[in-house]
Amino acid sequence: MRHVLLIDGNNIGYASMYVPALSRLAHHGQPTGGVMGLAQSVMRISSLYPGAVPVVLWDGHAAWRKSLCPEYKANRKDTPEKVAVADSWRQQQPLASTLLLHMGVIQMRAVDAEADDLAGRLCLNEAPAAHGIDRVTMISGDTDWWQALSPGVDWFTPITDKPMSLEMLRTAAAKDGPFAGPDEYLLAKAVAGDPSDNIPGVPGVGMATALKLLRLHGGLEGIQQAVDQGHAKDKKSVAIAAMIPAIERNLHIMDWRKAPELRPGNTGVMREDFDAPACQTFCDDLGLHRLSERLAGDASWDCAAQSWALSPTMDFCVAAC
Repeated sequence: MRHVLLIDGNNIGYASMYVPALSRLAHHGQPTGGVMGLAQSVMRISSLYPGAVPVVLWDGHAAWRKSLCPEYKANRKDTPEKVAVADSWRQQQPLASTLLLHMGVIQMRAVDAEADDLAGRLCLNEAPAAHGIDRVTMISGDTDWWQALSPGVDWFTPITDKPMSLEMLRTAAAKDGPFAGPDEYLLAKAVAGDPSDNIPGVPGVGMATALKLLRLHGGLEGIQQAVDQGHAKDKKSVAIAAMIPAIERNLHIMDWRKAPELRPGNTGVMREDFDAPACQTFCDDLGLHRLSERLAGDASWDCAAQSWALSPTMDFCVAAC
């Protein structure tokens, strides 16, 4: 089976900076905990899915989202601690990318798109099957990625080791669920807003209430009609009806299918063969001696890299560019 792991590089690396032991890791003044955390996560995830090919997706700058919602992700720097963490990870991200290159991991980045947008291009519209990929597992702590769940696409967060599939989304295993499917989940989230990305929703309306009212009235148009005709007089339905333009804006920001097309020449895919000596030298230069020993002295990563179906995976990634 040809199985691809789409790994949200910034999401996993940034989360590593909140692990106490990693947040304090540094060498000659250079923070290194994010490099260590992401590399270890990629190795652990690969061991959980033997034979699956890891592809790390990186964020570019999706300025169009900021244009639609000026406060988008502004909460990432609203305290001195968050600013320090963001700055630390920004210093480490190029180092993490270099190490992954030495480790033989495929990486993909678009100048004007986020990792989410790349995942959308790779997962939606039958893209995996069209390139001979049997299964895609999205690796991220971001539940926005649930919108791409399908029979051949599932999700896993290494932060809490929780999986999600299309079948699970339709059960109580999904937080605030069950949901009829990804579209219903996405619409409810557009109504409720997304605090993690600082996207404001309808005040006082959470996911559960949004879901209840959307189902009761048959979607946003149904809520609007019920309010206009006086059938829905409760405050939350009235609030939703009053904010439909903002909800539609939220949906535009969140829905990967609404993202601008990737511009030719702005997206790149890179990979080099696994190079154990280069990994050892690079890790030693950063004071990451334990990681150096694992990559250079343990044959397990070499065996994993040798098992990857690289050609179809590279074709799959390049086709999305």
